[in-house]
Amino acid sequence: MATTITLTVGDSPMDVYLDAPRRSAPGPAILLMYHRGGIDDFTKGLVKRLGAGGYLVAVPDVSHRVSCDVPMTERKQFFKDSEVVVDMKATVEFLKARPDVAKERIVIMGHCMGGRMALLGAGALPDMKAAVVYYGGGVMLSWGNEGWTPFDRLRDIRCPVIGFFGNKDTNPSPENVDRIDAELTRHGIDHAFHRYPDVGHGFQRPDTPEEEAASEDAWAKTFAFLRRIVPV
Repeated sequence: MATTITLTVGDSPMDVYLDAPRRSAPGPAILLMYHRGGIDDFTKGLVKRLGAGGYLVAVPDVSHRVSCDVPMTERKQFFKDSEVVVDMKATVEFLKARPDVAKERIVIMGHCMGGRMALLGAGALPDMKAAVVYYGGGVMLSWGNEGWTPFDRLRDIRCPVIGFFGNKDTNPSPENVDRIDAELTRHGIDHAFHRYPDVGHGFQRPDTPEEEAASEDAWAKTFAFLRRIVPV
């Protein structure tokens, strides 16, 4: 059953939405970075589906430094990449301390801006066993104008990456996906990008038959990837 726990990051309490399957031995965990809607029904649905597949899932609320008066969909403008990395590190340390988590089998995953954060975390956190990226945009931009971007950290990734993108998307555009693909290739990073010609952004919340087909194909490839890298 899913629950919410609270970690203290610096002097700020950060909620983490957590779903942990019953296990007789330590198993893999997924650090799931949320989309712009935060820990909403869509994110909880992702957690439920991954949990049903046998994966422990933790979703940190990286907006904890932002006033509760700011709507969730507007909080991204206050994020800083360095603070997001601190939040991800705190969540990973929490996961590694759990007796039901195999500390060397933690995956980072995200959709939309969460896909961007997944690439950021894959480059910043050496603990990651794999990264799963769904249409993460803004990879060439800095949150907080700190002088570096997730794109700059791609060279530091030390785990396999799988990505899913719609060719009708504008953020990331196919050209930006090409740049990310080329940068990962340049640094010899194991990765596979899957592109869907008939869909745009957010196809994991399908409204059309084309989006439904892309979503289910991406789920099948995601679980095949996870079972190969971090089997339950």
